[in-house]
Amino acid sequence: MKYMINLFGYNVDCEIRVNNDALSIEIPEENQLALKQYLIRVLPKYGREASVDSPLQLLVDLAIEAERTLDGRMVEPKLKLPYEFQPEIKEKLIEAAALQDMSATQLLIRIIEKKYQEVMGQ
Repeated sequence: MKYMINLFGYNVDCEIRVNNDALSIEIPEENQLALKQYLIRVLPKYGREASVDSPLQLLVDLAIEAERTLDGRMVEPKLKLPYEFQPEIKEKLIEAAALQDMSATQLLIRIIEKKYQEVMGQ
């Protein structure tokens, strides 16, 4: 079944499977790429070095280490976008974000990341 989980302050769509009382979680490749981009953006805020060349395994290890030392959870940097949207577009964005339990800015960033990956062929 499809489900959204929060990893390190980032909502990730995944597939949850239960077979013979064994639970497995599978994250599609495009969502893994989006998670990687998020971690590259966020980890420096928590004193961890991250770059485009860092493997996902290292980024996840650094994120786990960061959360353990935080005594809490990592959060995505808040951005105040310098854009003015038409009221009906803004309402749709806010409504769509609320349905996915994220901020409108997070949803906008997610949409931009997906489009970037699509255009760049990643």
